[in-house]
Amino acid sequence: MRARIPAAVLLALVALSLSACTGTSRSSSCVNGVCTVSLSGEQTVEIEIGSFERDLRVAPITPAGVTVTARGDAAELAPGESAEVGGLLVRVDAISGLDVELHVQRS
Repeated sequence: MRARIPAAVLLALVALSLSACTGTSRSSSCVNGVCTVSLSGEQTVEIEIGSFERDLRVAPITPAGVTVTARGDAAELAPGESAEVGGLLVRVDAISGLDVELHVQRS
């Protein structure tokens, strides 16, 4: 006879396994139209500058650089480099492991 696992327990286990796999976090602040974004792990960040909004995808992250994508535009940037991507000017300030520091503003 097989033991049945209650649905609530099964859902909790699935939720824990999914959250353990992502390991992403972020913080951001915007001053005078320039946003500073600190993130850990590959993810999509919503950038809001006034009424201007864009989703910025940050992935993959390597020690040499990071690829940023917005609205179908993509750029691979090393620390200190910047590029226009989907109406945003994105500058990579630092990469340390999976931690990335960005400055983002409208282009």
